[in-house]
Amino acid sequence: MNTSFHFASAQEVSPDILDVIRLAYQERPVSIYIQDDEPFVPEWQIREVRRRDSVMLDNPSALLDCDVVVGELERELETA
Repeated sequence: MNTSFHFASAQEVSPDILDVIRLAYQERPVSIYIQDDEPFVPEWQIREVRRRDSVMLDNPSALLDCDVVVGELERELETA
């Protein structure tokens, strides 16, 4: 049997929830899993994405053309 409890934040989890689980499951074995409902993105990664975004907007010619890159890789593989 699976039972899910969903909370808007960890602050909403009250100590009473353990009493409810103990009462409902008594002597039966249980497992408790914690899963973030939103993926966590570190602040440094957000800053890096924003930095790269601004570089691309300021200098669009710096963007690589996929066809050119693939062509260059194919030529390199042919000569290897």
